[in-house]
Parts: sequence; C-alpha cells; structure tokens
Amino acid sequence: MRHIIAGSVLVALCSFGVFPQEPHPAQPPQPMAPLAWLVGGVWTADASKMGGGMQRIETRYEWSDNHAFLRFNTHFVSDKGTLHNYDGQFFWDPRQQALKMWYMNARNDITEGSIRINDNEFNFLFQGTDFEEKPADLRVQLTRKNNDRYIWQLAEKTPDGWKPLASLEYVRR
Repeated sequence: MRHIIAGSVLVALCSFGVFPQEPHPAQPPQPMAPLAWLVGGVWTADASKMGGGMQRIETRYEWSDNHAFLRFNTHFVSDKGTLHNYDGQFFWDPRQQALKMWYMNARNDITEGSIRINDNEFNFLFQGTDFEEKPADLRVQLTRKNNDRYIWQLAEKTPDGWKPLASLEYVRR
C-alpha cells in the first residue's frame, strides 16, 4: 500500500511540473533572439594599430545556464600579456520592456545601458568615460556584416551629433 501511495504522489508531482518528465533544452527568450547569432567561438579584432604593444581584442559571448541572458567578456591581448578587462551581460528587462546591458571592467567600474536594434545594426547606449577619462554619453554601434563578421564603432555624443572615437572589425574564429 505504501508503494502505491508513494507512486501516486510521484505521478502527481510530475504532472504538476515539480519533477520534469523529460528534459527540454531551454530556448532563448524571444526578445533575446536578435542577439543569438553572437554566441560561440571567439570574436577577434586586430588592434595592432592602437599602439602600445596591442595585438588583438577578443570577445566571447555565451548563453547563461538558464538561457535567459547572454554573458560576454572582452580580453585585450598585447605583447605584455592579456588583460581580462570586461565582463557583462545582455538581458531583457521585463519592467521596462527593453533590451539592456551592464558590464564591469577590471577596475570594478560598472556601466549600464540600453540596446536598440534596427535590422543588422545594434546600438548600445551608455554613460562612461571617453579616452581622456572624462564622463561622456557613448554609443557602440555594432553592424552585422554576416554571421561571422561585424564592425564595432565607438562614438561620443556631442552637441552636433556623434563623434567617432574608434572602429574595429571583429571576425569569429
């Protein structure tokens, strides 16, 4: 009798979803779908023209374990070694019904911002510091060329529009 009751409880728990009947791979939330193409491999940009011994910049994108957001990290590789500089996330904010991002640099500075998508153009808008270490409204414009190549452009907001600060071409390896 005990076995029948225990079996009935187990069947009831499975029916109510307490114990999944069979594992299903998590699907990315629909608002995150436009960013899914970034996942996988190492995105690499030639940074040798930046001087100071810089060789390349590497960025990796991966799904969180629950597939609810994207994690990313950026490493600066130079002849002096590798600086693991940025770690962050792209996520859907249900309260604001908007794609958002945040990241922390190696100095523990946190940057937050919004993401706007128009076809193959992704705009990341945030407040940060420019190359002179002055506070600035910044935009990273990522333009998808194909599934394995994008153009990354950093610009600073000025009274006349957006002033370009840097541009790199990333290729997935």
